[in-house]
Amino acid sequence: MTIIEQIYEIVKSLPQEQSREILTFAEFIRAQHLNANPSSATLDTSTPWAELVYSLAGTWAEDFPTLEDIRGTLEVRNRVSQ
Repeated sequence: MTIIEQIYEIVKSLPQEQSREILTFAEFIRAQHLNANPSSATLDTSTPWAELVYSLAGTWAEDFPTLEDIRGTLEVRNRVSQ
């Protein structure tokens, strides 16, 4: 029996919450490994850089203030400091 099969057998006998803890731990271990060995992370180098940037454009739009929001905040700060 492989390690994966052994882990699966144990996890499938656990309650759901404990299974989630095992999953969280496994994800933590994987992240540690990827951070320690960044060259081992696979990158899709077949996508041209410009195409990748274009495909991601606007994906974080809701996380950033608009120009109007920034200007409004600056105007309020200027009024308060005067």
